[in-house]
Amino acid sequence: MFYILLSYLFGTILFAVVIGKIKGIDLQHANSGNLGARNAGRTLGKWAFILVAVGDGLKGLIVVVAGRILELPELTIALAVIAVVLGHLYPFWNRGKGGKGVATVIGAMVAFSPILILVFLAGFLLSLLVTKSATLSMTGGFIVYGLVMSVYIEAGYFIAISLVLVIWKQRHSIGERVKQPNVLE
Repeated sequence: MFYILLSYLFGTILFAVVIGKIKGIDLQHANSGNLGARNAGRTLGKWAFILVAVGDGLKGLIVVVAGRILELPELTIALAVIAVVLGHLYPFWNRGKGGKGVATVIGAMVAFSPILILVFLAGFLLSLLVTKSATLSMTGGFIVYGLVMSVYIEAGYFIAISLVLVIWKQRHSIGERVKQPNVLE
């Protein structure tokens, strides 16, 4: 339980806030107001995007690696992935206003099953051929990965829950892309 609680708290570290403070900009009041890599990149440039994406991705990766080092059951690690994603999406210190969780969940996916990340990439690329939208393609990749995880990995259903949370948080962006197809964003 302590590991899962720490995972949530770790998830509440929002690298967009850190980078924004360093640059003297409150990203909650810039562009989309989202506290993730995309808004950091739009507002502060590509280095901010990279730093935030890597920092947020490391949160998911570190939670899984720590669970494996502690030799915790896969189910416990999967629950910690949900916790770190929830921490990123809904940080207690910011009245539940966080990022969209894409980098955090991808970091966890890479650490949880490095081979199955190829399934995500295949789903993403196939979706990109059809939709021409990174947002919709990410969703397609998450769906394919979640389905495969649920079938082949014992704790896969819980990883799939973290993907559903990220997709839910992006529902407005997904709706915008559906209304404006062929927009590469």
